[in-house]
Amino acid sequence: MLLRSVLFHSAPDMEERIMASSLNHHWCVGVDLHKDTLTACVFCGCCGEVSFQKIPCKCRKLIAQYFAALPRPHTVAIESVGFYRWLWEMLEPVVEKLVLADATQARALAGRRLKTDREDSLNIAELLSAGRLPTSYAPPLEVQILRDLTRHRNGFSRQHARVLCRVKSIMNANNRPGPARMRSDGLIRYLKAQGPKLPPRHVEMLWQCVDSLALTERQMDQAERTIGEMVRRGSFPEVYGILTSFPGVAQLTAATVIAEVGDFRRFRDSKAIGRYAGLNPRVYASGGKQRIGHIAKTGSPDLRWILQQAAWTAIRTDDAVRRIFLRVAKRSGRKAAAVAVARKMLTWMWSAVTKGEPYRTRVAA
Repeated sequence: MLLRSVLFHSAPDMEERIMASSLNHHWCVGVDLHKDTLTACVFCGCCGEVSFQKIPCKCRKLIAQYFAALPRPHTVAIESVGFYRWLWEMLEPVVEKLVLADATQARALAGRRLKTDREDSLNIAELLSAGRLPTSYAPPLEVQILRDLTRHRNGFSRQHARVLCRVKSIMNANNRPGPARMRSDGLIRYLKAQGPKLPPRHVEMLWQCVDSLALTERQMDQAERTIGEMVRRGSFPEVYGILTSFPGVAQLTAATVIAEVGDFRRFRDSKAIGRYAGLNPRVYASGGKQRIGHIAKTGSPDLRWILQQAAWTAIRTDDAVRRIFLRVAKRSGRKAAAVAVARKMLTWMWSAVTKGEPYRTRVAA
């Protein structure tokens, strides 16, 4: 009777322990993403249960069904490759929590582990479960759309510049350099006035360049109108107004900075946002010797490019910025000084946005 009593009283305790252990489950899902396939590893840190699933990327419906059926609660970590965004936007409304894993740092933490799809996905899931997964910033959908638009427009700008370089090359070959800056309408006027003085083959080439310039300019104007409409609505107007108060910063520069930086408040200090943009100089220090190299060039090249364009404009139009430029140029040269101004402007933008204050003329220290 005593034994029965003990067993009787212990049965509810056993059920409670089993229920408690099931409630403690938290499933961590690591996704190793490639262009053709993805490999998902479902891992539970409390019981060590592991399962794998490989799905072709073209089977979008199957992918959505698989992640919708995951046991809960769960967190999904996607490897940060250049084409992760389609999967992110597909899974964001389906899974409970979604994070973006830094692929390079996660692989470094794997050590000498085998390099296979299953091992990579398991490594991400285990690091996520242990709270050691290095993560990257995944912009919200609104910011991602603006980023796509600004990069698209900036690509047209570089295409326009390449055609102009070809035009200048043809003109220089005839010892007729022409104007320093030119659009399609200016090149048309030039050809009508100076065309008879050029060889027929070069005239034909220049008219082809006119067609390319006119098309690119029309595409740039259309993209700029779309960008202008977007930055004036939603969550952008406040930050946009602060950024456009800076010298050398107009619509396109402000929109590109917003798109590439995203949330300014995620950076703890001005040095962090400088490192994010890759405008910080590399430092080599060892054995009591220190050498400062070129800038790191990490992060977005579009952000560095647009800040550099804004810096040159600010140098010409703002006295405080010009003083900084001249001081740095004396010891490091004009190009290095312009990069320093671009970095300084980005840190000023971070300070202004985090404080909610527009630009005020700064006195160079």
